[in-house]
Amino acid sequence: MKKVIIAGIVILVIFLAVLSQIPLGIEPLTEVYFENHTELPKHIFLNKDYGFSFTMHNLEEQDMNYEYIIEVFDEEDNLLFEIGKNEFFLANEEYITFNPVFRFKESFDRARINVNVVKKPGEEEPWFKKKLWWDDPNYPLEINIHLWVEEIVGTTITITDD
Repeated sequence: MKKVIIAGIVILVIFLAVLSQIPLGIEPLTEVYFENHTELPKHIFLNKDYGFSFTMHNLEEQDMNYEYIIEVFDEEDNLLFEIGKNEFFLANEEYITFNPVFRFKESFDRARINVNVVKKPGEEEPWFKKKLWWDDPNYPLEINIHLWVEEIVGTTITITDD
């Protein structure tokens, strides 16, 4: 009986030693999403202001610097124009919402409004990375979200003399 108890204690100690070496289940990430996604602009008239909102949430387990750029591309992936860009800081667990406004000045058929966010990790290594065995090859440093819009061409009335 004594040998069984000692064997059980040894197995438990080995199990706990192995368990302490397993990487934590922490997945650092940054959430980027459109607010009110059902209200995003879909159909656009020329020379009229439109807007949307997008939010970023830092869940990286560390303070982070970010940069975003909002660009408009046609269906062939040609850059039409830039809506805006910004660099900013978010503490861990912090949110920020941006409300860009844009206007199409030239005719187009269909366009993609692309929000590209670049993460800029700080110099300091977060505490949980010391417990990981290797770097995560799937950890993205860039995040893209986009929406598609189509131009609405108004009706034209042509009056001709008979």
